[in-house]
Amino acid sequence: MLDPLLLLGALSIALITIPATPSLDPGPSPACPDDMRLVEGVHADEVQHLCVDPRPSARDTHCFAYWEGLTAEEGALTDIAVCMDQFEAPNRRGARPLVMKSFHDAEDWCGARGKRVCSEQEWELACEGPERRPWVYGWTADRHVCNSGKGWRQFDAKRLAAGGEEAKDELARLWQGALSGSHHGCVSSYGVYDLIGNVEEWVATRKGRKWSGALMGGFWSKPWTGCRGTNDAHETKFAFYETGFRCCADPKPVEDVTPASVAKPSPRNAAGTSSKPL
Repeated sequence: MLDPLLLLGALSIALITIPATPSLDPGPSPACPDDMRLVEGVHADEVQHLCVDPRPSARDTHCFAYWEGLTAEEGALTDIAVCMDQFEAPNRRGARPLVMKSFHDAEDWCGARGKRVCSEQEWELACEGPERRPWVYGWTADRHVCNSGKGWRQFDAKRLAAGGEEAKDELARLWQGALSGSHHGCVSSYGVYDLIGNVEEWVATRKGRKWSGALMGGFWSKPWTGCRGTNDAHETKFAFYETGFRCCADPKPVEDVTPASVAKPSPRNAAGTSSKPL
C-alpha cells in the first residue's frame, strides 16, 4: 500500500510543474524564422456575422457578441501563406510595443530587417483563423482577454507635437499598453499575439481604399474592435500615441515539410450548405 504522504507530495509537485495557462501557440514552422509564425489558410474577401449584442454609443453602434459559428462568406477566396511576427514590433516577448509610428515608419523598419508590412488580408486571416471568429479568442467581446478594456484618456495634441521632454511626458501619461505576450489568451490559432487591442497596427491595404496603409485591431481603449473593421481614416503619414505595427515575410521553400496543421476552411457554413449573406 502506498504511503498517503508520498502521494500527497507527488501531487503537490505535479501541480507546481503543470502550467496554469496552457500555450495556444502551435510553435514555429520550418518555413519561417523562429520569431515568426506561419499563417496559412483561405481568406474570404468579406464575411458576415449575425450580431446578437449591439450597443449604441454617442457616435456609433458597436457589436459585442455574434451568433457563434454562423458565418457567411462573400467575394473572392484567396489562398494565403505568410510568415508573421509573433509580436508587435519590436517583436520580442515582454517588450514594450513601438508607438508613434506611421505607415512609412513601418515600411522602413520592416524593410531594414528583410521583411515587409503585413497586408490587410494576411492580418485578417491571422486574427480570425479558419473558424472565421470575429475576435481572435471567440464570438463574444471580452475586454480582459486582450488589452482592450482601458478607459480612454483625453490627449493634448500640442504637447504631443512639441517634441522633446514635453511629448515624452504626454506619451507616458497616455500610455496604457501592455508588454508583448503578457495577455496569454490573446493569441490566434496560428500563435500570433496581441492582434486585438494593445496598439493599432499598420497594414498594407486591399485595392479600393483611399490610402496604401490602414490601421487594424484597435488599441487598449476599443473593446469592441475585432478581426474585421479596418480603420482607413488616416493618411499614411499619421503617427499617434497608439499606432504601431508588426512585420511579415514570404515563407521559404522547405522540402519534405508536412502541410500546416491548421486546416483550410471550406467556403461553406457549419451546416454544409453554401453560405448566404445574413
